[in-house]
Amino acid sequence: MTGANGSFMGFAKHLCVSLFFLFLFLMNESTGFGQGRQKLLPDISLIGSVAGAYFQNEPVGDQGENPSRTGLNLQGLELALQSVVDPYVRGDVFILFKEDSVEVEDATLTTLSLPGNFQMRAGKMLVRFGRQNTQHTEQLNFVDQSRNNRFFFGPEGFSELGGEASVLFPTPWFSELSFEFLQGENAGNFDGSRKEDFAYLGHWKNAVDLTPDLTFQNGLSGIFGFNNTAAGNSTQIYGTDIYFRWKPSLEKGLKWQTEYFIRRLEGLTAIQVEGGAYSELLYQFARRWETGLRYERVGLPDEGFRENSGSAVLTFLPTEFFRVRSQYNLIRPDGGGYQHEAFLQLQFNIGPHGAHVF
Repeated sequence: MTGANGSFMGFAKHLCVSLFFLFLFLMNESTGFGQGRQKLLPDISLIGSVAGAYFQNEPVGDQGENPSRTGLNLQGLELALQSVVDPYVRGDVFILFKEDSVEVEDATLTTLSLPGNFQMRAGKMLVRFGRQNTQHTEQLNFVDQSRNNRFFFGPEGFSELGGEASVLFPTPWFSELSFEFLQGENAGNFDGSRKEDFAYLGHWKNAVDLTPDLTFQNGLSGIFGFNNTAAGNSTQIYGTDIYFRWKPSLEKGLKWQTEYFIRRLEGLTAIQVEGGAYSELLYQFARRWETGLRYERVGLPDEGFRENSGSAVLTFLPTEFFRVRSQYNLIRPDGGGYQHEAFLQLQFNIGPHGAHVF
């Protein structure tokens, strides 16, 4: 079925699925099924993100969860089902409803009680490369993902089927080393055609409280796999990220986040090396207000594409369940004129949405 009828049927199907999960949520809240020693239903919650947008030049191609056209954009309805399965394993499933599709954003089982500070995780996951790639839309400091994360990993970020093993070192500060074995389906990077063309990732994260009000976090990431330019051609991507958070009171706070990426890709005739970075600073100046700036450069170094961009954001947070955010982007591709973008985003949270990774 095509045309308007096909679009309506697709929307109706997605609506029915949504109403089914909403029914489960209401039953969980009103009938007491979630009471007692063993919950019969998981924690169910829903986060919605809707954005009005203006683009001087309309985007081309898939934009993922980022606003994609002038007018109204449903960035997504994220349905979360989360529960401890038993004393040894917990399950977390995040289903994303978009305007024209439904996808499993995350679906993982995580161990809870392995000896020696070890933990294992398996399923579909946003891989632990850097900081922003592990964040869902509602965790971002801006309406849209950084242009660097999109340039290096695609509009949906880097999400793969795989398994992870991690260990928490017995240090006075938080220090975690993770290894991931991934299917290798990230377009343009790790999409080799041979059956053995998997991807392998390592990530080391350290966090320390410098003062009671100031936290510092640093991460190092590296991933190796095979691309589709020719059999055996490899791709390597390395990155580092830093994050400072200063929170002296409920009315005031400061966050600074920076990431750098560099990619080495073996092509048909040459090796291409590309890099990029972004830095964003967020300042909470009142209990319910936050503002911030972001600067990005794609092409550090570059062997082709280069772009500079700057963003300003203002956020109003009346409660932890609702947020209004306005944003302006100024983009300048090398060799081109300035481009202007503006967004107004509404986000809401229904239900006991579990905490994400800090």
